[in-house]
Amino acid sequence: MGGNKGFVQPLEPEATTNLFIWTASGRLNYELVAVSAAADAEFAIDQEPGKAAPPPPPPVVDPVAAQQAKLASQMLFASSPVRLSGELPPGRVQVLIKDLYRSENKLYVRYAIQNDGRMAYQPSTPDVFTLRSPHAPISLIPLKGSQLAGNAIKVTAKGEVLTKVVVDSEVQASVVPPGSTTYGLVAFEAPKSSSPLSPSVIRFDFPPDSRGGDVKAFLVF
Repeated sequence: MGGNKGFVQPLEPEATTNLFIWTASGRLNYELVAVSAAADAEFAIDQEPGKAAPPPPPPVVDPVAAQQAKLASQMLFASSPVRLSGELPPGRVQVLIKDLYRSENKLYVRYAIQNDGRMAYQPSTPDVFTLRSPHAPISLIPLKGSQLAGNAIKVTAKGEVLTKVVVDSEVQASVVPPGSTTYGLVAFEAPKSSSPLSPSVIRFDFPPDSRGGDVKAFLVF
């Protein structure tokens, strides 16, 4: 082959063969026969050269999936880790709040459920409450962004308000065996604080464990 010319020699004297060539503009099909000279060869082309194949259609974008991917990226880079204030009592089902992310008036909270008990635990969407006029023996302002664990800090309130709208809730496993951990995410309307000096205290009520024990978590926001 040289320049813009190419020669293919069939293996048998009377044999014919087809030669296919794919280019950027299409596919070329050549029928080759055994001849004594290249000048006697005949070529058959099944597609007119110079006509480019139509471009493939653009992929269909799912707007819901695109929004979820954008949210996941934002949560990955802009979420705030939650500190643990106190100690989780051992030997039972515990909820450990990992991080939170706020988008406009929505609050996304990611948590872990640790089953340190002896029986399997079945989690579900928690009920979310905001405590009214929370009060503690120490100031809650330095504890913003913290989870209150155990009885280290006792918080009292003048009632509670149930969050009526839970935007989204997901849990990794429907059953948590003893000694295992699963993760979940709950999204809800962020509570409205009357003052930056008055942090909100949010309580998450999960289903009780197999012995009827409370499974709760408190977040200072």
